[in-house]
Amino acid sequence: MKIAVIGAGAMGSMLGAYLQAGGADVTLVVRRKELADALASPGLTMKTYGAEEGGAKPVPMKAAVGVEGLPVMDAVLLMVKGPDTKAAMASAAPVIGPETKIVTLQNGIGNTDLIAETVPRENIFYGCLNMSAIMEAPAVLTVGLFGDTNVVLGSVVRGESQTAFGEELCSLFRAGGVTAAYTEDVDREVWYKLLVNVAVNAGCGLVRLRGGEAGEDPQYTLLAVDMIKEAVAVAAKSGVQLDFGYFMTHVLPSARKTSGKHYPSMAQDMMIRKSKTEIEFLNGAVERLGAKYGVPTPVNTTVSRLVRVIENNYAKQYVPKAEKPAGPAFTIEISDKFCKGCGFCVKYCARGVLALGEKAGRKGYRTAVAQSPDKCVGCLNCAAVCPEAAIRIEKEG
Repeated sequence: MKIAVIGAGAMGSMLGAYLQAGGADVTLVVRRKELADALASPGLTMKTYGAEEGGAKPVPMKAAVGVEGLPVMDAVLLMVKGPDTKAAMASAAPVIGPETKIVTLQNGIGNTDLIAETVPRENIFYGCLNMSAIMEAPAVLTVGLFGDTNVVLGSVVRGESQTAFGEELCSLFRAGGVTAAYTEDVDREVWYKLLVNVAVNAGCGLVRLRGGEAGEDPQYTLLAVDMIKEAVAVAAKSGVQLDFGYFMTHVLPSARKTSGKHYPSMAQDMMIRKSKTEIEFLNGAVERLGAKYGVPTPVNTTVSRLVRVIENNYAKQYVPKAEKPAGPAFTIEISDKFCKGCGFCVKYCARGVLALGEKAGRKGYRTAVAQSPDKCVGCLNCAAVCPEAAIRIEKEG
């Protein structure tokens, strides 16, 4: 089966690797040539949470910057964020034929409707993932698997041909090393995954905490429970019955084991990347469906409105400003023992303070250096985004 993964970041690359290991002919479609080159050689390295370093070996993957020159695919796996779904479908058009299946394992609810604007509904498959991944450096992932089934897949239209394709795709995942199941009860699993995202994504962005840190605060727990209860009520009105007690005692704790140690994706969008979030596919979807079915959703609505305000005003938000001193106002320490040269700190420094140096650190990567320390304003964006906690910023005096 020829499969193109559109949006092959951390999650997309991980899924592509499992499918390739299961026997599929996979091409990862990425935005940056640097990442495409690293995926091809030395290849994709996947480590599991908590495992000791040194065990995983790079596996070469086919990768391309865009779809130009690629053949028509048997399946396109869509892994971009919700706000980019329409643009991704347009860019993938050259590899989508009349029989190409579109598979979305994106977060939230609403992506299938956007996909159906350009392809027949009988070719659309959707589901959810009980998996997590962080790209620590180009083509270097730390991954986690949780729950009884890692990949849950269903289809918009149900029939014999859909079942046959769904079972074939799931068999490739299973052969690659993860649990996967095709089911006609996929909506229930999608809603349970939605509850996880409703509980942590937007909220962590608003309170600026990692998932595990937020979960330790009783006030945040109360907020999350309110959002979850509203979503459960909306799901019931839409025909999907969820068990609140089961979710709180089984689903959420299982997800927290591997995803509580980092900032959720929406928190990173709000705090670091200053980009459009998936709010309309998560809490905003609960708000929208609540209005449709007449279910009050005051907490999810309030959280959605706060996120929209932040999105609309990134350029106006407060950034600490230091008085111009005679020398640097902040001391910037970057450990070459831990720095892996991922470049995240360089990308998300708004002042151009950091750059990748020419010398390799102890891990063999070009490490970050403070090329313009006088420009540092102590915003700590670099320290927050560093996956290895290799950066320390201290105020002089």
